[in-house]
Amino acid sequence: LFLNVLHLAEEKGFSVFLLGSKEEVVQSAVKNLKEKHPRLRIAGFHNGYFSDENEIVKMISESGADILFAGMGSPKQEKFIYKNLKRLNVKFAMGVGGSFNVLSGEFRRAPHIVQQLGLEWLYRFLLDPRRLPRILSLPKFVFLVMRYPQKVKDEVDFFGIKISNRSLTDNLLIADQFVSSGKFHLVITLNGEMASKAFNDKKFFDILKRADLVIPDGIGIVWGARKLGERIVHRIPGIEFGWNLLRLAEERGYGVYFLGAKEDVLKEALIKIKSTFPKLKVAGAHSGYFDKNEESAIINEIREIKPDMLFVGMGGGKQEKWAFSHRDLNVPLTIGVGGSFDVWSGRIKRAPIFVQKLGLEWLYRMLIQPSRVVRIGNVISFAVKVMFGKVNGKEGK
Repeated sequence: LFLNVLHLAEEKGFSVFLLGSKEEVVQSAVKNLKEKHPRLRIAGFHNGYFSDENEIVKMISESGADILFAGMGSPKQEKFIYKNLKRLNVKFAMGVGGSFNVLSGEFRRAPHIVQQLGLEWLYRFLLDPRRLPRILSLPKFVFLVMRYPQKVKDEVDFFGIKISNRSLTDNLLIADQFVSSGKFHLVITLNGEMASKAFNDKKFFDILKRADLVIPDGIGIVWGARKLGERIVHRIPGIEFGWNLLRLAEERGYGVYFLGAKEDVLKEALIKIKSTFPKLKVAGAHSGYFDKNEESAIINEIREIKPDMLFVGMGGGKQEKWAFSHRDLNVPLTIGVGGSFDVWSGRIKRAPIFVQKLGLEWLYRMLIQPSRVVRIGNVISFAVKVMFGKVNGKEGK
């Protein structure tokens, strides 16, 4: 902001006064300013070490400066500005912290990517470990913020897709109500890769908008919503939501049909599921590899069995399209579970807990399954489209 205001001042002919830092630092900053902004009017400058505050205020007032930049550290600079604002005779005043040190060349700014990630504070600390006391004040700030009650919306609008922002417990209550209704409901666990596919597939995108419950599965969705001004508090990995649905089904006595994965993988997954939920009613199961004739038999079987829940694991996009196209089966709760059968079978291991908490499970999966690297293109496409705020001709908020 400081640099942009300087550029504006040069364009508009506003004069500036620099107050703060050590004498040699502020002098060097002024020298560099004159080189980078030759048309900038510098009304004056002074270091931040002075004993007579009134004298400094008078100096700034008489300089005729339009803008005052005070670089004395927070909150000293803000207190100085607030106390003397009426006497400073400037139109605009701003505390700029250690910006003069950067402008003078004493400190280097972090690389652009570090800035974008919001980690410039860490970069500064690594260059200057003396900043440790400041870093240690951050947990106190976080604690103070956490004491205040959060206002959380039940749903977040993401390009017209209504994403649930409820807790796991609340989402399970909704799922239970779906089953009790006896009518078709589609549950989707959405991640960035799936969203990227939907951005290029109008049919899938429309299904997402018509889904009865969309769970924010991946960290990409949390990031994307944040970029559009929405805040998702409850990110729930799809595999965890599916596992909790099975627990709910066992408790309520609901019948579950499993469709997806290779036959041997599905069998191994069912062994794990039955050992964990011995009272679960497994209404039926079939692999996700079938031809038209087999598909007809599967559809007839599901129609005759009338399960309460249908778990479809065919990969994001394909499974939701299949489920929605067969909504006439009227399974009260149908959910796409992606590669959950592979994990439940034991063929693929989930990332360590700390990796899951950091939202980097997608990276872990890619490292242990290098073949998934081709999917990174979808993630990049997703990020670009969210940043530009346009999807299928629709602008984000």
